[in-house]
This record gives sequence, structure tokens and C-alpha cells, in this order.
Amino acid sequence: MKYSEYPYERIDLEKFKNEIELMVGNFSSAENADQQIKIIQEYQKIQKEYQSYSSIAHLNFARNTKDKKTIKENKFYDEIGPEIASVDNKFTKAIDSSKFKKELLAEFGEHYFNLISMELKSFDSKIVELMKEENELRNKYRSLLAGAEINYKGEILNLTGLSPYMQDTDRETRKEAYKLMDDFFQKNEEELDLIFDKLVKIRNQKAKVLNFDNFIPLGYLNMSRSDYGAKEVSEYRKQIVKHIVPLVKKINQKRKEILGYEKMFIYDTLYFKEGNPKPKGGVEFQVEQAKTMYSELSNETKDFFNMMIDEELMDLENRPGKSGGGFCTSFPSLERPYIFANFNGTDHDVTVLTHEAGHAFQCYQSRKQPLYRYFWPTYEACEIHSMSMEFLTWDWMHLFFKEDTDKFLFKHIAGSLAFLPYGALVDHFQHWIYENPNATPKERKNQWLKLENIYQPDKDYDDLDFLKNGGFWQKQSHIYEVPFYYIDYTLAQICAFQFWIRMQEDKESAWDDYMKLCKAGGSMSFLDLVKLANIKSPFDPKVFEEVATKINNWLSKNSL
Repeated sequence: MKYSEYPYERIDLEKFKNEIELMVGNFSSAENADQQIKIIQEYQKIQKEYQSYSSIAHLNFARNTKDKKTIKENKFYDEIGPEIASVDNKFTKAIDSSKFKKELLAEFGEHYFNLISMELKSFDSKIVELMKEENELRNKYRSLLAGAEINYKGEILNLTGLSPYMQDTDRETRKEAYKLMDDFFQKNEEELDLIFDKLVKIRNQKAKVLNFDNFIPLGYLNMSRSDYGAKEVSEYRKQIVKHIVPLVKKINQKRKEILGYEKMFIYDTLYFKEGNPKPKGGVEFQVEQAKTMYSELSNETKDFFNMMIDEELMDLENRPGKSGGGFCTSFPSLERPYIFANFNGTDHDVTVLTHEAGHAFQCYQSRKQPLYRYFWPTYEACEIHSMSMEFLTWDWMHLFFKEDTDKFLFKHIAGSLAFLPYGALVDHFQHWIYENPNATPKERKNQWLKLENIYQPDKDYDDLDFLKNGGFWQKQSHIYEVPFYYIDYTLAQICAFQFWIRMQEDKESAWDDYMKLCKAGGSMSFLDLVKLANIKSPFDPKVFEEVATKINNWLSKNSL
């Protein structure tokens, strides 16, 4: 069955509520653990069905943010989402207070009850209306960016469409593209500030209702972080400043020498004078190469990627009205993932394809997990699969880049390393935001600039006014849409670098552990999954030294 043939309907909210009320009653009056286990399993089917319809509605909206029907269906699921969460909360409470908890623990594992405990602390029916307002504001932000119509020499482009010009070999072209982006954000600055101001106040209000001092602990609970907190993350960021920032400065100095610039600005995105490597073809070409790549990587990836093609489970082309960025979603009742991206002719096309394929492959491998909650791990664990897949496919990059393969590999590893300080910057900034919920837009932008000096001291915006005045973060959708979802990428990147190192030493064992990690899905916490995969915790300071040394040595040997 192709995606276009997937069944879709609106959930009948009242029917759903009545059905769950009945299940909660039966669960509470169950005479033994077996009866409760059976009811939990029945509830899984209902959850999967709801989530599948909701995912279809959100995906169709992302595919066309201007279509009246997709807007309407997306709004419907955004509006009932908090109501569903409220109903789900009743079932969760019943499970948590089960008199057969010992037997349920034996059946589903301790992590299930850790997730339940965090959910109960982070939700109350009193915040349902606030959640609805938050969803509306998220969509407003998404639509504002997706609806960008930028006139570039008579051609109307969206923000993604500007990307190739931002990597042009001509410096003035790159600067012009950045200037157009800068102008777009400056033009919409007031609305962007207003949307974010409301989001911060709503999130702070939710925290107060749930008896937290501020949104930070609630944000961590929403991310289901059970084995580390803000203190550990703060120490982790310091390791990035200590070990990674100096290495990135060294890379930037090398780039400056290669490009022959006395000074580098934000729009100097090149790694090579003749330009950054590009895939040697468009969407169809890249999908064809990926098909070959995944058929040779393993039998599991071969079957998986052929399914993705045959069932039309990818939307990769950039077009007007399409939401920006890339992501992977899933339809649990159908046991299928979906890859969404916006190809633009740059090397990012290949990294986003392998990245999202890593997410999709994990989801497909863990589709038989006994609980819906175990289909996906927490975000930082999710990103291990995606970022590691970028490295596990290195042996096939010649299919995409041909004679420019070495340039791609150099840029990929150097760029992945350079990302770490930016990821830490976004996280540090978000902590400050929610520690200071009454800060003004100007104060937020000043704080961003202060933190940039710590994490990205080389960054220079030249005369791009909006960015120069601290507005860069407003193009980072995670800050608006999923608070505290960003340090996850850096934690996963440290794990992925370990897979990269292991692939050079023993490909077979590295792949076996990667498969083990994918199949485990979300059945364990982040740090337990890291142990399962035979890699070291990114919170271990020694790991930073090991990773930084290995990458520094590789870059020195492979300098182009």
C-alpha cells in the first residue's frame, strides 16, 4: 500500500473518551495481572491508530502549508491533542497505581514506569487550554517561515531555495543570499518576537500550574530525560568549550587559509576555493544511489529502503508552501516510517537523506516492540541512529559525489565537529530564556550574542543587521517548537563519532551494535541504550579528549 492509499479519518473524541473511561474502569477492577496486561495491549492499538491519523494530518500540512484542507486537518489534531493527552493521563494514573505493579514491571520493564512517572509529573488537565494555545503559536511560526517568498533576481524562492546561493563560489552571491534572508527576518522581526514572547509565557504558566519554579524542570520531563538533568548538561557544555571550541577555531583558521580571506564572515560557508562538493544529480539520481548503497550495506537496509521507495514513503523535493527542514515521522498502526526533506542541490541533501533514513530504519526495526512508547527512544537516543547512519554509509559516498568524495568526507567530519559548539549554544540560551521568562526581545538577543562569544567566538555577521543584533536564533525552529530539543543532537554526535571510529577499526562489530541499538527502540533510557551499543557516555570527560584527538588526527592526515 502506497502512502497516498493510507486510511485517514478524524478521531471521534467523545467515542475515544468513552472507550478509554470503560478501559480504565475494567483495568482498575481487574482480578489479576494478566487481565491488566491484556487491557494495556488493547490500549496500544487505540494509541497507535490515533497517532497514525495525527501523523498523517501533520505530515500533509508540512507537505503543503497553504492548502485549506491540510490546514483544517492539522488544526483539528492540534486542538484535540491536549484532550487526548488528558484522557491518556487517566489511563497512565491507573497503571501507576496498579495493585499488580510488580507483575507489570516484570512484563514491560522498569523504563516503562519511569516514563509513566515523568508523564504524571508533567501533565494536568488544567494545562490543556495552554497546550492548545501553544500548538497554535507553533503553527503560526511554522507557516510564517514556510510562506517566505523571496525575490532573487526575478525568481521567487522560499528560505530553503536560498541555500544553494548561500554556498555559491562567488562571495558576493553568498552575501546577497544571506542579505535576503536577513531582510526577511528583519521584516518579520516584530511578529517573531511576539510569537516567541507568548510561547515563553505560556510555557512558564504551565510550569507554575504544575508547581515548578520555572519551565526548565518541566522541559526536561517533557523530553523524558530520566538519567541526567540540567546540572549534568551544564558540565557537558563546559567540556565542549574546553575541548571542541579550540579545535573548531583551528578548522576555521585552515578554511581561511584555503579560501585566502583575511577575515571570514557568516556567509563564507565554503571549505574549498572551487566550492563545496555537490551531489552529481537531483532527487531521482540520489534516491537511485541510495538504493544501491542500502542494498550493499546489509540485507535489513536493502529491504527497508526498497520498501520506502515502493510505498512512496519519502517527500524530498523543495517546493513553494512546503514546510522547511527535514524530519522522520511514523504511522505505528501501519508499522511504517516516512522521510520528509527539502533537497536543494547541496551536499546537505545527502546528509539529510542518510540522517532521516537512520531515524526511519530504527523505527522500522523496533516496530515489534510490545509498547507504543517503545517505538521511539528519547530524542538524544533517536539522534544516535540518524547521526551514526551518516557515518556508517561513508563507504558509498563516491556514488553521490564521484571525484569530490574526499572533499565531502572532509567537510562532513569538520562540519559535524563544528556543530557541537552551536548545539551547546542553543541549549545554554534556552536555559537562560526560561530562567528569565520576563526578558524583553532585546535582552534575549543581547544574551544570544554574549553566548556566541563563548561558543562561536569566530562568528562575524559583517553588516547583516538582523543577525548582527542577535537574531540568528529566530531561524532555529527547535527553539520555538520543541524547547530543550537541541543538546540531544550534540550528545548523539559524540556517540556517532564513536561509531565512526569503530567503523574504521572493526566494521562488522560496529554494525552489529548499531543493529542492536535500533531494535531496542525506546525500551531503555538514553544512558542504558549507550551501554547496550558498547559506546561510552558523552557525559564522560575522557570521551571528549578521545574523540577530539581522533578527529584532529584524521583531519591532519586528510587535509585537502
